[in-house]
Amino acid sequence: NEDEDGLAAPEFTMMAGEFLSLYSHFLPNHQKSQNDHSHQQPNSPNKFHAVVCSFFLDTAPSLPHYLLTIYHMLEDGGLLLHFGPLMYHWSGHGSLLPGDRDDTSTNDMMNGDNHSISSKYQKRNKHLDERYLSSIDYTWEEFRYMILQCGFEIEEEEMYIPARYTADAKSMMKVVYD
Repeated sequence: NEDEDGLAAPEFTMMAGEFLSLYSHFLPNHQKSQNDHSHQQPNSPNKFHAVVCSFFLDTAPSLPHYLLTIYHMLEDGGLLLHFGPLMYHWSGHGSLLPGDRDDTSTNDMMNGDNHSISSKYQKRNKHLDERYLSSIDYTWEEFRYMILQCGFEIEEEEMYIPARYTADAKSMMKVVYD
């Protein structure tokens, strides 16, 4: 399709659904198994020129998986534009409380032994999607490090831009992130 000036019309894709089930087919060595009930894949096998994430990446239950998927969705030289806060929608649920670990030595806990989670904890959180229990809230420095480790190059970086999330000029309520 061409417009009046003879230029190709831009393509735009927007889908509803869980991000990784929609786009993980871009990852290398992704093989659909018979048990894979992911959503229908986009019609175009082509990679994207750009991916724009506005108030999105902090919704990831697994930020590294989202970043790797986006990296592989992009053609060589493709752009990722991220804008928004780091609110981490998956955090704060299923937090460990005092007494949630079985008797374990301090050494085991310092060495990352998380197999000592008590049945009391598991019962209290059985209603949660297990991704709530493994999600991590990253600092901007950690987030930035992951971006670079995935293979992205940061061409421009701006911080502390006031961003309105929910606002109505006729209302008294505004949510603004710095």
